[in-house]
Amino acid sequence: MSATRKTTEKTAETVKENVSAFTGSANASVNEGVERMTRGMTQMGSFAQDNTEAVMQAASTMAKGFERVTQENVDYAKSQFETASERVQSLSKAKTPQEFFEAQSELFRSTMEAQINQVNKVSDMMIATAKDAAQPLSKRYSAMVELMQKQN
Repeated sequence: MSATRKTTEKTAETVKENVSAFTGSANASVNEGVERMTRGMTQMGSFAQDNTEAVMQAASTMAKGFERVTQENVDYAKSQFETASERVQSLSKAKTPQEFFEAQSELFRSTMEAQINQVNKVSDMMIATAKDAAQPLSKRYSAMVELMQKQN
């Protein structure tokens, strides 16, 4: 065998080994990249699902809160309607203009107090509902911040 032929065969063998090593390395890199991408997509899908569940939970909490507020307002309106006839009777029982104006003043005062108390009660209910509804969204925001910090 000639020296040139041996050198050519040796070079071909070296090239073959280098190509095999490069191909193996490239395949490993591609496989690793695909695995990382798959894990990332799975994480992203899971994160999005958790976000959707948090939004649904917040919406459900708000709906229940509005339902309670509506019921409270209905109950208040009923009680006001029931006591209205008593209040009107107190006006009709007045025998003098002075008694009438005193009864009217008392009626106005008690009605205003009831209205203010009702507004405060409903406001408190709405604030509590908003706080409760914000909790799942706040948790998801914290999870996003934590995830972003891990990525950096």
